Amino acid sequence: MTSRSPERIPARAHRLAPKLATVTLETSLKPFDAFDDASLRTGVEEMFTQWSTLLATAGECSLLLWISDGSEILDWAGDLAAPVVWADTIGFNNVDADPYGEHKEPERVAVRYRDDPPALDYDRIRSLVRIIRETGESRGIPTRVGATFDPGPEFAASAFKFRRHPEILARGADVGIGPIIEMVRHFSVLDADDHHYAAYPDGIPTGTRFGEFLGRQADDYLAAMGFDYLWLSNGFGFSGYAWSELGESFDGASFHTDRTAGLRARALEFWDDLRRELSVPIEVRGTNQSAGIDIGADSVPALEIYERGHIAGPPPNSPWGPLNEDFGIEIGGYLSRIAMLPTGSEGYRFRFYANDPWFWQQPWWDFYHRETFDIHLPLSAARVTGDGTIQPPREVNILSIDTAHGVLDERCAREVGSAIAIDLETRPDAAGPLVWVYPFREYHEAMAADPETIARPYAEDWYLSAAITAGLPLNTVVSTDELAGAQASGALGSSILIVPAGALAAHVITALRAHRDAGGHVVVYGSLRGVADEALGLLGLEAGSDAGDGTGDGAADGAADGAAVIEGDLALVTDLVGDRLPGGRRRMLHHNALLSDGPIGVVHPVDGTRMLASVRTSAGAEAPYATAYGGGDLGSPGTAIWVRGSAPFDYSEPDERGVRHRILVDRARFDDAAALLRDAVATLGVSVSHELCSADGARAVLGIRRHAGGLWLSGYVPDTTTRLRLSFADGAPLLNHTEAWHEQGATVYQLPKSVHAECRVFVTQQAEGMLRCREIAPFPADRTRGLRVEGLTDARVVLTLPPATAAGARVETPTSPDAVIAHEGSDRIVVTGVSGVLSVAWREEGV
Repeated sequence: MTSRSPERIPARAHRLAPKLATVTLETSLKPFDAFDDASLRTGVEEMFTQWSTLLATAGECSLLLWISDGSEILDWAGDLAAPVVWADTIGFNNVDADPYGEHKEPERVAVRYRDDPPALDYDRIRSLVRIIRETGESRGIPTRVGATFDPGPEFAASAFKFRRHPEILARGADVGIGPIIEMVRHFSVLDADDHHYAAYPDGIPTGTRFGEFLGRQADDYLAAMGFDYLWLSNGFGFSGYAWSELGESFDGASFHTDRTAGLRARALEFWDDLRRELSVPIEVRGTNQSAGIDIGADSVPALEIYERGHIAGPPPNSPWGPLNEDFGIEIGGYLSRIAMLPTGSEGYRFRFYANDPWFWQQPWWDFYHRETFDIHLPLSAARVTGDGTIQPPREVNILSIDTAHGVLDERCAREVGSAIAIDLETRPDAAGPLVWVYPFREYHEAMAADPETIARPYAEDWYLSAAITAGLPLNTVVSTDELAGAQASGALGSSILIVPAGALAAHVITALRAHRDAGGHVVVYGSLRGVADEALGLLGLEAGSDAGDGTGDGAADGAADGAAVIEGDLALVTDLVGDRLPGGRRRMLHHNALLSDGPIGVVHPVDGTRMLASVRTSAGAEAPYATAYGGGDLGSPGTAIWVRGSAPFDYSEPDERGVRHRILVDRARFDDAAALLRDAVATLGVSVSHELCSADGARAVLGIRRHAGGLWLSGYVPDTTTRLRLSFADGAPLLNHTEAWHEQGATVYQLPKSVHAECRVFVTQQAEGMLRCREIAPFPADRTRGLRVEGLTDARVVLTLPPATAAGARVETPTSPDAVIAHEGSDRIVVTGVSGVLSVAWREEGV
């Protein structure tokens, strides 16, 4: 057999996955048949073997051990032979303490996962930690091991939380949100007890703050067991009501701003106590919400937590997508948390909810049905730094690698690990078409200076998250701290900036104006109450006569005494083209002033400002709702758009238990206010809309990442009867290896649940018809990739190729010999007058 030198064979489109910093495998102790060294080693070896594909993408491995619920830390007395109550059940624990705010049916109460679970002591924990580290090192993988603390009642029986020290529990009924699940409040204060603890051998003195107690206990326990870091679960350290968007400063009926200063002070005291006592890194899960919603609900001082370096990295994406199918809040919350990084942090993590070791649901099978959308969508996320660097996630966590029955399923490891490894081949390397300018600092500093401002971030983050749910393809974020540098670097030059009104500080306005003056687009959303005149000028607006001077005391968007209050059910006037509905739509809009940072006030467009939408009360009072300013025609370079925005839901009155519930605005009666933001963005060249079979049909949740000169569309289609309509500035996008119907300047797709598709072809033509894009064998032999496009009719086709490949690309139009082929730069080819078939082949170096 003749051998061939590898360097003489052109590389196919095979890319080694870029290295992650860390892969963390999260597991309970259920996979271990017994806790002797041999059984522990066998189980750990199997974990490393099953997840080898994913581990190969990372520089180091971490195993995060869900041993109990953190009570093994609280109860630690320094005795290695002491027994440990571990999480050996399926279902809800501690039901006798009634901590769930509702009755749990008998079949939901915790039962043993097997008839004879092995007994555990601290010595066996220490051995397991050692064996994990030895196993990783024997495979050439630097390995860390993490301990966990969960504040809730679910995972294991806890005498400390529910019998000895119930005073540390946060009770929703005490703050006006009703009896929801009770979790440990991070800034609670302990009553005295006389138990022996490692850090408190004579018992806990009365008045001991919980942060001090946990820090001392954890530092002793982690050192004795050999752990490397501590993971704080389920919002601990941020909120005592982490699963709710209501809390101590907002109860669904009122913002209790009088509580804000005390909440901030006690939270920071907790973190200072914990960090002073604990010598290892702390990693956090965070709440199920966004940074802005956390401010409104619980006055969470995340900025100070970040800047004081208390945590090793920001919270990851929450599992709220698979748990309640709210992917807008999963992605919006994720982007808000990673806009800034904590002091000393080098990046952030993506966390995938593959299995549940405590309950009967196993998401990879029963929610995802082995679909990969919740891998590709959050892995589209990226943040932009002040020097223009693009930062995708650098760490991956898998929660968890074992099921509630203790099964290590090789199929799950193989499929999930491979899907992540494949996705890493096309990580974002440039800012996406839309970039969220997130005011992490401004929101928090405003809260500290004036607690009355906490309603703004609450409203603005809910609105943006609802827009993502409606199909706004947002997956890149830059903080206001780093905006000017990122803008000056050129990293944002081809992106539309999406900006909450709460970000409009002077330095941000300067950067936005520079972006607009360079031909970029800016879209601002939210109430303009109190924004500076310079911000109004950027948007082509003036404060109304009833609005004061627009510099803080007045309100450009708000009602003065005697002026009409515009809220409630309103007539909507707009030419924005949105989703197509059967039977058309009734143009009405619902505006809840409490949840939308106030009523809709009056602003006045200056000459040259276009009205995109307006609202009118039944009494005839009118106000602009969306405007566009700058450029020539709508969408011309340098356009600034403003959209007022309205909450996507109301709150119910308290039910029989005293709990309020979100009630989504009825889309059969009202336009989706959040979709208006998406539709305003569409006028700027990134158009996403849907053809729905019913008014309440679910829309696609999408991210559009840039990689190697092309676009990748990633996302989730919750309703596969919905058709997706796409039109971009370069033309109608033709996704690779798909067919689409072309009409009215858009490509129309009927897509599956999971979308992860490359796009390098954009078509503009008058004719309707089916278009097809296919990967083809690259020809001639020195090419590495090829595409063929079919169904063209006198079309203009834009091809976006990897950098520095266009000059050597081979474009063929066999059915259109007179087609004109023009090169625009090193990565772009424009072909005009082409009908029938077009093919392109190129060579990528080093792939």
